Amino acid sequence: MKTLLRAFAVLAIAVGLSGCAISLPFNNRLAYSSISDMKSVQIQGEKPKLSIFWNPVNFPQRIDIQGSDGFVGGGSRTRLPTGVALSSRIEEAISTYADISPSGQNLTITVLEARSGFEYSAGIFNITPAIDVGTVTFNAAFSLNGKTWNQQFSSHKKDPTIGGTSATGILESAWDDVAVQVAKSIAAHIEK
Repeated sequence: MKTLLRAFAVLAIAVGLSGCAISLPFNNRLAYSSISDMKSVQIQGEKPKLSIFWNPVNFPQRIDIQGSDGFVGGGSRTRLPTGVALSSRIEEAISTYADISPSGQNLTITVLEARSGFEYSAGIFNITPAIDVGTVTFNAAFSLNGKTWNQQFSSHKKDPTIGGTSATGILESAWDDVAVQVAKSIAAHIEK
């Protein structure tokens, strides 16, 4: 009976501790290098005005709670602002070549799949968790003035240094990469 109670107590403690969520300091803005890359996109004629609608409408507020894709932190409950990070970056990237305005052309982005994956750097000397691998997949259907298209975008980034250089930088870089891909795709469809 004592053994059964001890086993139950250990199980209860393990379950209780594994439910803790980790909140990392994510940045939801494009990096300067991504903004510079977007400035190379030129739209002929007058600068277009776009009114962006997200489907589902709550995608820009979406926060996923999940564990790491790797062994380290696989049981963690890490808060990933997948919808927040992607939608804000995509809109910022689009704003480099178009005015975002409620009176603009309707651009509807229907999110079919959006996933952020990550791996924490391994090592016993890591005091704070650092992400050293970031993987982002974004599959969406677009509708712009009667034109519709589906496209999948992805990015896989890996930090070559041991221990990671930033707690969140690699995943943020993958989000930037996908946002730039999406914005360039939209620009190409505006030009057609």
